Amino acid sequence: MRSSLSSRVIIAIILIATAVLTILPIVWLIVTAFLQSRAIVAPGIDISFALQNFQSVFDPSADYGRQVLNSLLIVVLGTALCVVVAALAGYSLSQLNWSPRGVLIVLAGLGLLQVVPPMTLVPGIFVLLNTLHLNNTLGALILLDAVFNLPFAVIMAKFYFDSIPVELRESAAIDGASDFGAFRRIMLPLAMPGISAITIFTAIQVWNEFLFGLVFTTGGTSAPLTVGIATLIQPQQIQYGPMAAVGVVTAVPIIVLGIVANRQIVAGLTRGAVKG
Repeated sequence: MRSSLSSRVIIAIILIATAVLTILPIVWLIVTAFLQSRAIVAPGIDISFALQNFQSVFDPSADYGRQVLNSLLIVVLGTALCVVVAALAGYSLSQLNWSPRGVLIVLAGLGLLQVVPPMTLVPGIFVLLNTLHLNNTLGALILLDAVFNLPFAVIMAKFYFDSIPVELRESAAIDGASDFGAFRRIMLPLAMPGISAITIFTAIQVWNEFLFGLVFTTGGTSAPLTVGIATLIQPQQIQYGPMAAVGVVTAVPIIVLGIVANRQIVAGLTRGAVKG
């Protein structure tokens, strides 16, 4: 009993230390965002809170307000496109009588795409977008974010639909429902916990995306917020206060979303892990 109690104490200490190490940088980011510039770089402790960092960053003459809107638009449309295609593809692979070999080939191809570094594809993508006159547009970023998150989303959606008995679709077919009708009315509502988890995960990935915004836009009002943060690091100066303010706007909503949706994510992941 004593050894069991000691083990619990050690585990509790490890968990508390991990939580502190995780939360402390976030707390310091928020504190820095409200400090005056001289208080950030001055030696010693000078706690003088102000809103000047947020005011300077989100001044109407600055680009960051527009970049926030760009990021929100990219997240909403990119995530929606990815999830819709993933749900249809996952349903098809799971429920529409594909051969096991065909399913295996598709899943292997999707898994292979997941391990390809996006940077290696940038030159070809740049030429393609330039040919289609899509460079420096939000449409290009929406399509790229949807496509590069699609392999994982399709694989997970397939597993979620695997957990739903195929007899439900067959019963709907006997009652006269088409494949799409069975998908929309029966299978999709039952798979909604998993689809919700895919949606949240994809939204987080799209919100945090940096490479495509950096390469395929010219910055300014055409770029997402993640690219805007990088502009605050200059060879002559690093604007810690404004950078922290933009970091708070970028990081805190995603952290809050993860906390609020934690139960939904766990429920979706565990449901897709075991076939019902």
